[in-house]
Amino acid sequence: MTSGNLIRMGGGGDTDRLPGFEMYRLSTIESRLLADGLRQFQVFTDGQFPPDVGRQSLLAQIVAEKLLVHAAPGLGRLIEKARDDLIDCIYVTNLPTERSITSLLLLTLSSAIGKVFNYGSQDGGELGMEITSSHDRAAGQRAELDWHTEGASIRRDCRAEWICLLGIDNTAGIYTAYAPINPVEQTLSSRTRAWLFSQSACFRTPYACASDENPWSAPRAVLSRSPHGYTEIVWPSFAVRAARSDDALYADALIELAAEINRQHLRVPVDTGSFLAFNNLRGVHMHGPTGDGYRLFLKTNVRHSLRTLQQVTGESGPLFALTEAGASQQNPADCRHPPRGASNQMGSAMTTSSHRTSAEAQGAVWTASSMGHRYAESG
Repeated sequence: MTSGNLIRMGGGGDTDRLPGFEMYRLSTIESRLLADGLRQFQVFTDGQFPPDVGRQSLLAQIVAEKLLVHAAPGLGRLIEKARDDLIDCIYVTNLPTERSITSLLLLTLSSAIGKVFNYGSQDGGELGMEITSSHDRAAGQRAELDWHTEGASIRRDCRAEWICLLGIDNTAGIYTAYAPINPVEQTLSSRTRAWLFSQSACFRTPYACASDENPWSAPRAVLSRSPHGYTEIVWPSFAVRAARSDDALYADALIELAAEINRQHLRVPVDTGSFLAFNNLRGVHMHGPTGDGYRLFLKTNVRHSLRTLQQVTGESGPLFALTEAGASQQNPADCRHPPRGASNQMGSAMTTSSHRTSAEAQGAVWTASSMGHRYAESG
């Protein structure tokens, strides 16, 4: 199997089946002009990518403004669609692969979409995070292999709006998947849609330890409407459960959501010289298992505005304190104790059957890993 034939939809190979997704392949001339331009701009920093994140951000903004429109105007027009939130996901190939300019390339493409930032506790405080397949095997990073949104425990106006990935090395057959939520919502039953839009779910915070008395969030909705009317989803890679112990709808609602995500998604290889950017508020993503292969890519977080992060943390950025940016809410009493028979451990309580008794629904703790495992098996 070659990487190329991984570019497909969950329900088939026609990209028209997944609205909001667009691809662009640079010509050989565009790729060369982009590489030459990046090297020339890096001359102003002694030919090296600057170590200071403030200088990195400033340089990338200048390059994005001055270089893209001349070196690769078609790519610039595509990124403009992402910046204006007209599309949910873009996939670009045949980018320069010279390792000395990859960090600047990633920040340049990301800066063309919005403001690049990071939380000070992530990856040692770097704007461009290095993600390798060794992370897949770490207990704290298993969530990357499950459907999720980034920063589910962080308030919306401080959460990454776009996630950008630049491939450095990728064994053939290893993929990253994305599912925009808007087409998924259109196919859900009215009962499931009503439950997902209601404040009926509790999420377990990823920062809770075993000794925490109250590791569960306040009741919140899985789906919501943005200020501009777009459907949005917040979905952690940690345990999810019903806010009420007598909720008999949530298990079937989440099974239906999982089934539609598995049916309506995109898989692409983040290969050397490829760039994948997707809206983190309007879809879920996952990284396929590497098996005996290897994955290495660079990653950035992007927002259209950093104003709220600056106000909440009192910091100018582009690095912000994660704990101050996180949403803090008092959890109600009915979320403090799991329903009888429930487990606080990550694990799959989803059965292969969608039929459950009321008692089973009350006792289940449904996790995103269930979605990931079912998806991997179906692929």
